[in-house]
Amino acid sequence: MEGKSSNFNPIKTNQNILIDCSKDLIWSVDKELNLITANCAFKVRVEKLSKSLIAEGKPVLHAILGEEIIKNWTGYYKRALAGERFSIKDATFNPERGSIEYALISFNPMYNADGLVFGAACFARDVTEDTVNLLTLEKTKSELQRIMDSSLDMICVIDEQDRIVKISAAAETILGYKPEELIGKHLFDFIHPEDKEQTKHTAAKIMAGQNLTNVENRYIRKDGSVVPLIWSARWDSGDKVRYGIARDATEKKKNEEALVASERMYRYLFEKNPFPIVIWDFENLRIVACNEAACHQYGYSREEFLNLNIKELRPAEDIPLIVDAVKTEAAYGEYHRKTWRHKKKNGELMYADVTGHLMDYQGRRVALNLINDITESHYYQELDKLEKNVLKLNAGTNQGIANLATMYLGGIEALHPGMRCIVKERKGSKLFNFAASGLPPDFWDTEDGIDTADGMGPCGVAAFSKQPLMIEDISTDERWPHAHGAAKMFGLKTCCSFPILGAGDQVMATLAVFFNEIKRPTEREENTLQRTVQFLQLIMESDQRERALKTSNERFEFAAEATSDVIWDWNLETNTVYYSHNIEKLFGHDKAGVNADNLPFYFDHVHPDDRDRVVLYPEQVKFGKMHTWAQEYRFKKANGDYATVLDKGIVIRDKNGIGKRMIGAIQDITTLKRQNEQLTEIALINAHEIRRPVATILGLMQLFAMESDGSNADKNLLEHLEKTTLELDEVIRRIISKTER
Repeated sequence: MEGKSSNFNPIKTNQNILIDCSKDLIWSVDKELNLITANCAFKVRVEKLSKSLIAEGKPVLHAILGEEIIKNWTGYYKRALAGERFSIKDATFNPERGSIEYALISFNPMYNADGLVFGAACFARDVTEDTVNLLTLEKTKSELQRIMDSSLDMICVIDEQDRIVKISAAAETILGYKPEELIGKHLFDFIHPEDKEQTKHTAAKIMAGQNLTNVENRYIRKDGSVVPLIWSARWDSGDKVRYGIARDATEKKKNEEALVASERMYRYLFEKNPFPIVIWDFENLRIVACNEAACHQYGYSREEFLNLNIKELRPAEDIPLIVDAVKTEAAYGEYHRKTWRHKKKNGELMYADVTGHLMDYQGRRVALNLINDITESHYYQELDKLEKNVLKLNAGTNQGIANLATMYLGGIEALHPGMRCIVKERKGSKLFNFAASGLPPDFWDTEDGIDTADGMGPCGVAAFSKQPLMIEDISTDERWPHAHGAAKMFGLKTCCSFPILGAGDQVMATLAVFFNEIKRPTEREENTLQRTVQFLQLIMESDQRERALKTSNERFEFAAEATSDVIWDWNLETNTVYYSHNIEKLFGHDKAGVNADNLPFYFDHVHPDDRDRVVLYPEQVKFGKMHTWAQEYRFKKANGDYATVLDKGIVIRDKNGIGKRMIGAIQDITTLKRQNEQLTEIALINAHEIRRPVATILGLMQLFAMESDGSNADKNLLEHLEKTTLELDEVIRRIISKTER
């Protein structure tokens, strides 16, 4: 052909074309690692990496590739030049794409006609996509395996023949087997014999395309123990396997059993609780549940109770209160605690301490009420409160004992509806109305009173006999015919009368109690009546003592005022001293200024020179043996002068000899002492003046005796005169002796 070389080889040309068209890299090197030949793909790739032109006969390795790459590839080429056939996977960073590219490279020795290696033929195929996919798959598998192994639940794959294909590490915790001990084993070899049939039916449903959750069955652990499992599973029709997740249900079973036991215990506690428990619907107020104690407490059967609403358990006057309390949940309160009055089936009222909780029960909003019957304690609390209030008024106000008794009786009647009381006071031998609350003041009253005698009605008889009297039916009692009309007028059916005794077992008053029905008092009413008698005795005796003390104090004050002494009363238990008003009259001290804690007052007003001798101390008197005491000392008056006083006292001791009080009187003897001193002075003066003439008379008598003639008449006269003069002299001596003491 024209234009063609005579050396043209079309087969070789076609081969070169095919090689150059390949995207794979094809090249060969000689023993000096120079390029023998290469396709276009190789040249393009290497030129980009080495940034220089590739030519046949030139080195294939360039310094720009780096020492490590040159070293590795030199090794690869030498292995092939040594006759080794091998392949490697090489990872190279492509700067243009900014990613790593993977290539599968094969190295083959090239032989000449003599069978000697003259070069190495190399072939590189881009496997980046496959490698990345494989790495991603491996990574996914690894992550999946980590997830499976870290799961506390047991994850497994089961094939169509019920063999375990894959199972997570949790198998060792749940079943006691390591995963490798289970893989390839038949699943049903580990299922509890009693659960195998049921599990087969469940597996069939799953393989039929039904996804099931919370399937329960039991497995035999490696140690032979039984473990309950809860399964969720689905069928993969493509892979023909079941995927399942199992959880150890031991704890759940325990919790369920505990819940059942708890429910059983709750029902037991609910039914056997000693306190009544009632559950009622918050919307319609109807009772939906109650326990045995509630039925017993209220007197209803369970069927009757469950047909009631809570308004029917209240007295009529309290219904508006409960309606207002339950109008909203906020008004009632999530936690409700209050005392309510409840009504039993027989109409009896009960004070109930109600503790209520709002909650959801059987799909409805309800209140659970725990009810504590506090009627007894409420009664005693109210009775105590009533008594304390009356005692407080008695101590702090001037109400008058009759008004206080009337107030007290009103409180008693409020605690016991249907009971009415009257107190009659004894004056002399008769009884007169003293206090009444529920009865008019003129009931049974007469101007002359009622005699305390047998046959004079319940009060007269009780006062006469000093014993309680019970008249169960007033209308038929023959001992009291004149009261039938009055009792009927006021609706009184039964009467109890009690004597109220004071000091010396003497009757102070009587208490008559009436009921509007024929009955005997209940135990609580009897307790109230006994306490009422005792309380009335207490306040009436207190009133009598107070009046007696007032009278005594008045007498004492009058006596203290009548004397010119200062009366004092030292309470050794409180260390307070009372002084009579004469403290102001005699010494000028304002009695109002001498306060109760006045021992310092006494100490400060005794003359300093007399204090050690005069002042007494509480412990000294209280625990000493002194019974009487008297001292004369100087006492400072309000104007600063000192008065001479004579102070006398007596110590009052208890049976153990402990001093309780010391009572005495201070007498101002300043004037008397001054008068005595003056009289003494006068006596001394007079005595000395009189002795002079007496001495003169005695001297004259001696002279007269010397000059007398000795007659009997003179002798008798001188003896008589001498005797008289000597007697007068002795009198004067005694006067002088007395005044000089």
